[in-house]
Amino acid sequence: MAERETDEERSARRKRFLDMFPYFSPDSRYPAPYTQFAGKPGKQVAKNGWSYDALGYRNAVHADARPASETLRVFVVGDSTMVEGHTIADTVPGLLEAALRRTHGPGARVYNFGAISACLNQMTTLITMRLAELQPDVILVVGGATDIFQPWSFDPRPGVPFNHFVTECIAEYLFDPNPSVMEAAEFSYENMQEEIFNRLHNLRTLLQWQSEPWEWEVVRQFELSAKRLARLSRGVDAPIRFILQPSVIRKTDLVGAEQKAASEHFLKYLEQQYGRFERVLRDLAGSPLIRPGFAVRDMGRFFEDEQREIFTDIVHYTVEGREQVAEALAAEVAEVLALEAAADLAV
Repeated sequence: MAERETDEERSARRKRFLDMFPYFSPDSRYPAPYTQFAGKPGKQVAKNGWSYDALGYRNAVHADARPASETLRVFVVGDSTMVEGHTIADTVPGLLEAALRRTHGPGARVYNFGAISACLNQMTTLITMRLAELQPDVILVVGGATDIFQPWSFDPRPGVPFNHFVTECIAEYLFDPNPSVMEAAEFSYENMQEEIFNRLHNLRTLLQWQSEPWEWEVVRQFELSAKRLARLSRGVDAPIRFILQPSVIRKTDLVGAEQKAASEHFLKYLEQQYGRFERVLRDLAGSPLIRPGFAVRDMGRFFEDEQREIFTDIVHYTVEGREQVAEALAAEVAEVLALEAAADLAV
């Protein structure tokens, strides 16, 4: 049995947790119907110059009814790796659009539906609730890593959005007519922090956080999410590709900042879970759930032999890394379009 935590240890752990409060910022994770959160619509993010469209995504204009001038419409759904870039043009979707325009002309358009910290369930819901009716030609879903590392650091329930425990806590704290906790406490920001911290602690205890059964539950929930996306694809009038995103743990030679991407303990967990996710995708690729128009791709080892510094942390890329990922996605789009054209000829 684990030793009882001392007051000093709990205080230190609480301080580390409070240091993470900026990650719950409503500027980048504003509550959005059904999908949990996106960027705050119309928000200008001063510290990095980002701005969000009317739906809360990083586009110059939001996707709406498709104009005749758009001869190719591609949607990229993902997490912060798709959002990151000094300008829209040097995000992965922005670079992908430039690549596609070189091949397909100015009518090629890529819309970025990356949401910081989004997990695969959120991405699937986004396609269902907002994207399916917007006439995309191709939908690329780039993710997987958030489903591995977010339960480690934030909400420990696998497959649940990273800040869901915070949303639950705030709702109870403000709206529960019969509060059982903090009943007599004066409302304050500090008391709210304490409640949120306690909920996280209790969830981790309940779920046996970081235990072997918990690790396998992370894998099981990812498998359910991937199968859910595969089933959804049958009802979407556009080909969908799910792509397991690259990670620093699959790079053989680490350079510069890559060598300090995370603690040894955390990297060991990532290595193990990536291997398990890879097996899930291999099994899914050969299952009856795969239909024409849907496929899965494992890009986890995409930078395995790269000698340059590519990662700024465990999943985010340098400019060179984003360029290479965009090129790979352009090749994926080309393959999808070729398959669609061949299918049309066969009809």
